[in-house]
Amino acid sequence: MNFSNVPFTTNASDAVSSSARLPAEPAAIITVAALAIVGNFLVLVATTRRQTFPSASRLFIVSMAWSDLLHGSIFPFLVAPARAGEWVYSHTAAQAIVVIGASSVATTAFALAGLNVDRLCALKNDGVGISRKKAWIFLISTWAGVYAFYIFSTVYGVPVYYDPVMALPSYDLKAHIWFSIVMFIIICSPLIVTLYCVVRILRALCAQNEPPAAQAAIYINVVGAGGSPPQNAPQQQPAPQNDTSDRSYAKVVLILTLVQIIMQLPAICAFVVSQLPVGDDLPTFVFWSAWLGLSNIFLDVVVYSVCQKSFRIAVKETAISVVSCMHNVCCRRNRVNVDDQQNIDMSNL
Repeated sequence: MNFSNVPFTTNASDAVSSSARLPAEPAAIITVAALAIVGNFLVLVATTRRQTFPSASRLFIVSMAWSDLLHGSIFPFLVAPARAGEWVYSHTAAQAIVVIGASSVATTAFALAGLNVDRLCALKNDGVGISRKKAWIFLISTWAGVYAFYIFSTVYGVPVYYDPVMALPSYDLKAHIWFSIVMFIIICSPLIVTLYCVVRILRALCAQNEPPAAQAAIYINVVGAGGSPPQNAPQQQPAPQNDTSDRSYAKVVLILTLVQIIMQLPAICAFVVSQLPVGDDLPTFVFWSAWLGLSNIFLDVVVYSVCQKSFRIAVKETAISVVSCMHNVCCRRNRVNVDDQQNIDMSNL
């Protein structure tokens, strides 16, 4: 494997030296890592404690949270290389970090696509989305297939290098054409499905679904012999199903999807610029664009908290439980045994 230990380059017009800029980068990495771990842990706990979404949708949300949690858990290991300006761990560690990072991005994209498909089906089928069994099969296949591909590619010999500008280890896409093509398909296929579902969900939400006013009908209850109604008596029609909850779920998923897609744009720009010769002259732009795009891994909890009341209640209950447990532990440690204190006082007399 080819690991680049080239120090950070700076723009000629930048008066700040590379060593002066290094402390800001570890701080950004630590911030993103902490928010990702805490935020996705809250999503997992809140989704488990309360039914914030329908059954199949919760599976996709939990899958996204686990993917982002794994992705955020590797960021603390990038602090030391960012501070040193070069890779400081073993080659195996770099391989593991790249596999987890690339696989987490792919599994999150597939889970987001599945979540959009589920909500689109719910809007089209009177609240009936994807079955829980199909969601399980899809997610297990996705996780197994994505991780198997990246592990096989890494073992096969796809080079891994450390980019000191973005402070990230990544694959060398120029080494093997087949790997670049398959990776492009893995990234683009869920994105295409997601964009298609976003358009369909927008059309469904913006459409006028109000049915025409029905003519008033007068029903006469006719009682037959013995007090029982005749067989041909008109029956009262059931009230139409209220789809307010399905539309509210679809709106939350739509907002989440748009946030995820928009936040990926800076990372895409950083990747494109880093592959060009001009990328060495714009290290600050490349770094902050890349990590601004990576910050989307903790935005799920923000979207859920802002857009969904049940999730806010679950987060509040979780916070109260954590504070209560910490209070009980602290009080138990600081509690003084009254009998022991009295014995000590009597012995001092």
